[in-house]
This record gives sequence, C-alpha cells and structure tokens, in this order.
Amino acid sequence: MTAEIPLLLRQEGARIPAVKRYRDKFENHVVLVTGGAQGIGAVTAASFSYQGAHLVLVDMNEAKLKETAAKLTADGAKVMYQVCNLTDEAAVHKTIENVIAALGKIDVLVHLAGIYPFKLILDATSSDYQRTMSVNMDSTFHLVKAVLPHMNKAGYGRIITTTSGAALQPEAGLAVYAAAKSAVLLFTRAVAMEAGPGYDGESGLREMFSRAVARQAVKRYGLPTDVADMICFVASPEAEFLTGQNFDVGGGFTHGA
Repeated sequence: MTAEIPLLLRQEGARIPAVKRYRDKFENHVVLVTGGAQGIGAVTAASFSYQGAHLVLVDMNEAKLKETAAKLTADGAKVMYQVCNLTDEAAVHKTIENVIAALGKIDVLVHLAGIYPFKLILDATSSDYQRTMSVNMDSTFHLVKAVLPHMNKAGYGRIITTTSGAALQPEAGLAVYAAAKSAVLLFTRAVAMEAGPGYDGESGLREMFSRAVARQAVKRYGLPTDVADMICFVASPEAEFLTGQNFDVGGGFTHGA
C-alpha cells in the first residue's frame, strides 16, 4: 500500500532523517478528508492510507474524487468517497450521516477544502466576499456541527481545520481570504474549549510565495507533505494533550508575529 506519497527533497543540504510512517498507526481509524480529490488533500489522504486508515474523501469534483479513490484503492487502501457542496448545510449533514451509516464512526475530520481568491479590496464584489466566507468559514461551521455529536458520543475524535499565514500576516489582495481564515482559526479554538480534544492546522499566487520564501527561516517552498505530516501528528494519540492550537506550517514565515 504505497499510496504514492511524494516524499520530495525537504531542504537542500540539510541532513534531515527520513520521516517514518507506520503501517498500522491509524488502523481502525475512519479519517474524513475534505478537498481530498487533489492537492494537499490527496497527499494527506495518501499519508493516512499508508498508515492503515479507512479513508473518506469529500469533494465537489466527482471525476477527480473517483480518480484519487481508484489510485488509493489500487494500492490496497480502504476508501469511500462522497460528492458534497460543503457550503450547503443540509448536504453536509447528509454526507456525515452517510458515512456514519456505512462505517459507524468518524475518528478524524481533516477539513482542507477552501478557496483563496486574490483580489484587491476595491475590486472585490459582495459576491466574492460571500463566496470566500462561505467556502472557508461556513463549511467549517457546518462540518463541526455535523461531526461533533458523533465524536462526543464515541468519546473520541480529532477535528483538524486549516487556516493560513495570511491570517497572521496578510498580503495585499487577500483581505477577504485573511478575514475568512482568521474566523476559522478563532472558531476552532473556541470550539476546542467546548469539545475537549480538538485542533486547528494550516493551509496555503507565485510572486507572493517568492517573497514569503525570502522571509522564511526555512528557505524553500512548502510541500503538500509538510501539511500532511503535521495533520497526521495532530490526529495521532501522541497529540492527546494538544487542543485549540494553531500550528504554523510555514517555514518560519510568521515567526516574528
């Protein structure tokens, strides 16, 4: 079960030991990954799959979902997928109920689906604002409301949401996105105070990325595996005493904040 995890060079010249993944680390875990059809979501799903999890991939892109699910299944993974518009509250609750009916539980929710439109504030329309807030924040609200009762009943669960360095050090053109991700960050921290075990994570326009690398302590572009590895750690039993935290997976970009 290789799941094609792209272990790319992490830091040129650095003698960093290889990341160790254990085949049975998430055995008997049901892990739901939104945005799981491609990008960071697909890499995160592959990492969990390699370590024995039963995956549930959620996305709007059915063709990509089928393709990713087929690749993982061919590698021996246990995969279920659901097509869902996460801004639709009823659809989200129906998706979660489908998963519970089929698999009996959800141990880990990894919410990676989101959008980050680059628009100067005077060019941004009300429609841009509403969509950005809805896809990033409303979806988080709907998912947490749908999943949390089942985790509370089971007495265990990990909710991992994704924010951005823009929430702490916003760039021109990302005002609405930064606002949405800031909302996700504080919402997750507040929910953690109510729910007990829980958490918050990190997510990520070419010119801006180049400037970011220059400001980072680690001088390279971020990789999907960087986020996937952090997510796997936060979802693990070792992170039992972590809750309501914001982990900056940004090479030190916000270290001065």
